[in-house]
Amino acid sequence: MSTKELLQYCLEKKGAFIDYPFGNDYITIKIKSAKNEKSIIFAEFYTLNGKEIFTFSTDADTALTLRLEYPEIITRGWHCPPTQAKYKSTAVVADIPDELLKNLANMSYIRAMDKLK
Repeated sequence: MSTKELLQYCLEKKGAFIDYPFGNDYITIKIKSAKNEKSIIFAEFYTLNGKEIFTFSTDADTALTLRLEYPEIITRGWHCPPTQAKYKSTAVVADIPDELLKNLANMSYIRAMDKLK
């Protein structure tokens, strides 16, 4: 799965939209609350050291499990402050099987939806 395909997969989620809060080279996919104007990021796409990167969020236990299971592929969120680091993870898109990429995007989307409730 390419970054473009994963990006499109994320955008097909209910309420998903693109935003560029960190500049034109850093794509975030957000969802917005139906109750107010609050929005939350659930996927981030950017290039780091020439590789296309996907950052996503899970619960802390899942993040740790993924990092232990895929130590060279999934790492602590590259840009995250310590308070977010236990939840956010970063992966090189090309190194992750398609189904796992979709599962990671789904988990991150569900987590974001739960935070908006």
